[in-house]
Amino acid sequence: MIHADRLRRAISDLLGLFVFPMLVAALPWRVGLPLLKRLARHHPTFRLEADAAWDAANVHLPGLDAYTWKSRYRLIRWVERADTYLTLTRGTRWWKRRVDVIGEWPLSGQSHLLLTFHWGAGNWIWRLLDEHGIGAHFLARRPVASDLGVGGLALAYSRLREWAFPRIGSRGAMYTGGSAARIEAALTQGASLVAMLDLPSSPSQQPVRVTLLGETALLPARLVALAANKHVPVTIFSCGFDADSGRRKLQIETLAPSAGIEVVLARYAALLDARLRESSEFWMMWHQSAAIFAVTGHTMAAG
Repeated sequence: MIHADRLRRAISDLLGLFVFPMLVAALPWRVGLPLLKRLARHHPTFRLEADAAWDAANVHLPGLDAYTWKSRYRLIRWVERADTYLTLTRGTRWWKRRVDVIGEWPLSGQSHLLLTFHWGAGNWIWRLLDEHGIGAHFLARRPVASDLGVGGLALAYSRLREWAFPRIGSRGAMYTGGSAARIEAALTQGASLVAMLDLPSSPSQQPVRVTLLGETALLPARLVALAANKHVPVTIFSCGFDADSGRRKLQIETLAPSAGIEVVLARYAALLDARLRESSEFWMMWHQSAAIFAVTGHTMAAG
């Protein structure tokens, strides 16, 4: 029975991480998008995850239609997996024709801290950054198998994504955990960093209070402080998705060089708030939202 269960989960990973997304990437997008929508409606992948995310989101944004919300949540997860292969098989020109841009990237030739959210699907952003002349690392927690699946195939998929980074315009992943020295070195050497702050924070990350969806939330401030100490400008961007047309939406806002840490975090929270009110089902962090919105006894700056 145990072996049968492991086999079932391995087959699920094989189909969900490799076969279905690769098939979509091999098809014209006008055919692949309807296939992703069909998977989102009928395939069991992401169903339990969508149910849990809906329960959390409904606490903060009541009154939404559960069926539509969950379907779109599952769709964006499928889009994210398909993008792993679409970014490898489609060139920059293909992507640019399918991205609507609001705002402008900062000037190239210097280090930038580029902040985004666990919202939407944006693995294609590396091609656009590279074309603009911004060489950026991706700052993230080292993934484990349970983030993506249940075993060896999930780890293989994670290694595939890591292998793909430099091939789609990124300077590669930089994993957190004792990374302050590596971050400072990268910024000193002229590299940029792409990072996400919409996640639970520990006291060592110097959490700051912000307002999000009309409530108090905590966002880690240490990375912003490191950038401020290096006089590195901050740009905030988001990568949206139009579920009807399949087009992408890139929104960019560069803050004034003099913006302080609290100003950066407040603006980050305001833009995340706007994205959540626009399409809360595209946020991948609902499963940890209780820790983000919880106000603890930690010493925090006033946001």
